[in-house]
Amino acid sequence: MYDCGETRLNSLCVPMDGANSEDEGNSDNYKTYNGKTMDYNLFDDGQFVLSDGSLLLFEGNQNTVYRVVSVDVNGYSKKPNRLGKDLFMFQLMETGELLPMGANGTLLTSVSKYCSDTSSHGWNGAACTYLILNK
Repeated sequence: MYDCGETRLNSLCVPMDGANSEDEGNSDNYKTYNGKTMDYNLFDDGQFVLSDGSLLLFEGNQNTVYRVVSVDVNGYSKKPNRLGKDLFMFQLMETGELLPMGANGTLLTSVSKYCSDTSSHGWNGAACTYLILNK
């Protein structure tokens, strides 16, 4: 396992330094389910690369009311790098239960907004996790 740390200089890690990142918005970065520009706010609190190359991205700290764990099953360096395609989101609930994003009670539940071929929302694809796991 590799901890990407704050600098995220390893090519297996997502380079996200907020507005100062030269790579942010690059076509190699993550996109929404339908290929639009994605909102990175739910990924920016930590990253780990696992030994199989998959990437874990975290959101949440002592000041947030939600905790989100996202998994890129084939890693940052392999396409398609899209929410709902190879990047899936889960929410750690206050009860300790880990739910797929899109499940009742999670932050992003609207399928028409967060798992749609036509939505322009920056987190479109997040709710696909629930749909895929419940097919």
